[in-house]
Amino acid sequence: MLFDRTFKTISKTNESVYTEKGSRFISMAFPVSNEATAKIHLEALKLKYPDASHHCYVWLLNADKSSKRLYDDGEPSNTAARPILKQINLLDLTNILVVVIRYFGGKKLGIPGLIAAYGMAAKLCLENCEVVAATLLDYYKIETNFENEHLIYNLARQHSATIIETDRLQSIIITLSINGSSTEEFLRDCKKFINFEITYLKTAL
Repeated sequence: MLFDRTFKTISKTNESVYTEKGSRFISMAFPVSNEATAKIHLEALKLKYPDASHHCYVWLLNADKSSKRLYDDGEPSNTAARPILKQINLLDLTNILVVVIRYFGGKKLGIPGLIAAYGMAAKLCLENCEVVAATLLDYYKIETNFENEHLIYNLARQHSATIIETDRLQSIIITLSINGSSTEEFLRDCKKFINFEITYLKTAL
C-alpha cells in the first residue's frame, strides 16, 4: 500500500455558535468526499447567510489528505482558515468541510483575537461531531469463462470482497469491491487461475 487506506472523518453535519466581543461565529462541519460536494455546501451557505461579513472555510479530502483548500474571505491572511485547519488536524480528520461564518459585532478583535476566535469556533463545532473510521475500497472487473464463475465467488468470499454486478454475455463478467488492505493478496490469488482477465476500475469509498 502507498498509504493507510483507513482514515477518520465525521458521520454527519454539525453546527455550533460562538460569540466574541459582539461578533457572532456560526460554525458548520460537513462530511464530504469531493470538491463538488464541498462547493454545493458553500453555495447553499452563501444563500442562507448572504449578509454575513465573512464565510471562511477549509476542506480536506482523501485518505492521504492530498487535496486541501483554505479560504480567509477577506480576513487578514492566516487568521481564519489556518486556525480552522489546526482544529481539524488535531482530530486527524479528512473528507471534511468546516465553514465559520462571521457576523461582525462592531469591535475589531485584532490578529491574535481573530486567530483565537476562529480556532475556538471550529473547536466547538468539531468536538460535538461523531468521528468514524472509513476505509477505501478497490473496485475491479473480472472476466472469465462460465465454468470459472464459482472460482470468483470463492475468492470473493475468501477475501471478504463484495460482488456488485454480474453480467453473463459471451463470458462471465463480475464487478466487485474489496478492502484496499486485502487487494494485493486477492490479485495474487487471482493470478493462480488461467483465463482471468482483471481490470482495475477505481479506488473509492
